[in-house]
Amino acid sequence: MKEEVNAQVSESEQKGVTAAVPVITEESGKLGELESALGESRKSLEEKTGECDRLKSALDDAVSAYRRLAVSTSPLYSDDIISGRSIEEIDASIKKVNGLVKKMRSSLEAELKELTVPAGAPERSAPDTSGLSPREKIKQGLEKK
Repeated sequence: MKEEVNAQVSESEQKGVTAAVPVITEESGKLGELESALGESRKSLEEKTGECDRLKSALDDAVSAYRRLAVSTSPLYSDDIISGRSIEEIDASIKKVNGLVKKMRSSLEAELKELTVPAGAPERSAPDTSGLSPREKIKQGLEKK
């Protein structure tokens, strides 16, 4: 009896193994396809990462060139005043400098207006005799003739 049970179990196991072989083979094929797809994805990721690094480097070069160009276009700008790691930051820095220059210019112009001296000699006028006595006025008038 034990042998019959063992034979039946053995026969059932063999049927199960036989039935599982195609499933395992199919799953192994799918696993291979997935591993291949993963390898391709990794390769594509490496290529994209390299391309991204190249683009970042090119952007940094372009921003540096833009900054050098901005500094060279005006004597108002210098390397220590114009700053920024992007074109937008450099433009903001330029606007800030231009605003500061405009304020300083208007302040200096207002100060200059207060200090202006009329050009040429002062107007000729008769000497002020309002503080003189009548005798002194007559004496002064006779001396002029």
